[in-house]
Amino acid sequence: MAGAYIGLLCLICGVFFAVLGKPSDPQVPRAYNVSLDDPPESRWDHVLKDYVNEVPNLIATVRSLVPIQYLPVVEDLAVDLESYMPSPFPQELRGIAEAFTMDIGDIVLLNIIYDVTAFCTSIVSQDSNGTIWHARNLDFYYGDILRNMTIVVNFQKNGSTLYSATTYAGYVGIATGQRPHGYTVTVDTRGHHVHVGYWWENAIMAFFDKSSWFVTFLVRQVLETVPKYSDAVSRLALEPIHAPVYFIVGGTKRDEGVVITRDRIAAVNRMYMDVLQGRWYVLETNYDHWTTPPPYDAKRRATAIKAMNALGMSGVNMTSLYGVLSTVPVLNENTTYSIVFSAAHPDISKTWIRWPNTTHRANYT
Repeated sequence: MAGAYIGLLCLICGVFFAVLGKPSDPQVPRAYNVSLDDPPESRWDHVLKDYVNEVPNLIATVRSLVPIQYLPVVEDLAVDLESYMPSPFPQELRGIAEAFTMDIGDIVLLNIIYDVTAFCTSIVSQDSNGTIWHARNLDFYYGDILRNMTIVVNFQKNGSTLYSATTYAGYVGIATGQRPHGYTVTVDTRGHHVHVGYWWENAIMAFFDKSSWFVTFLVRQVLETVPKYSDAVSRLALEPIHAPVYFIVGGTKRDEGVVITRDRIAAVNRMYMDVLQGRWYVLETNYDHWTTPPPYDAKRRATAIKAMNALGMSGVNMTSLYGVLSTVPVLNENTTYSIVFSAAHPDISKTWIRWPNTTHRANYT
């Protein structure tokens, strides 16, 4: 199973553009405002015009590498999107397809693949003043093209930001998001030592269980409709989803931090921050925290834990957490972006696109 996933990831992202004159590491991504008051079919148009080359070329590569017998599954799903996902996702996906003059099935395919193929490190920690900080790296194999597509999006209503996300152009779900003064949330793929399902298995599940969510669509819907940390944790723990993942959630009050380990039906474990018990941070990579580390993940996670323990609560701040995320192999050649944010202080959140150099070229093991 692990080999199949890694092989698919390498194929998906292995064909990338040659980048001439790469920007120095780190680079701040472009930021866009997307108005939820605009029609969903057109609300992404001003963003997509900046990525007219990257998205179609990535999709063409992905489509050419998917087993041909599974393409009709996605095409059938795309015919009647409204039956399988709630508004505004079908309308936004159709709008993206129209903007790129591409088949809607290809846009759905792109969003499904992102939903289940990310490798990540996510940390929620509390400093000595009680401020909750959330830090994360998002890794994809050979991610140069995705680095070029990394953006920050402020989703707005009536001209004010309701929630925000670090994401990729052409992708309507959210794997890294923030509800200002409410909570932060990141999604980590659940490790391949458990049966998480091929992406096409998760697509097929949509036909048989229309009550379940694509993972990152659920995150966005929660960010849009749920203002409180505790209610967000409950929704993310209990809503049926298409693929097992980890939801890592940080709040605004002391001890508001949790790693939710999910299967498709509900949470199988919740690891909460508890300062009185000595757990002033919670940390997740891509395997269950109560199990023996798999070879591909052991060193990355151990390095992050060692770095956090060296900080201590008194050492936690944006700069020090960025340092943890920048420690090899937490930072590695597959890291596309890093982010440090705090729902209590949304204006100081920051994302960096990470361009690897020779010191970062390390595997997870």
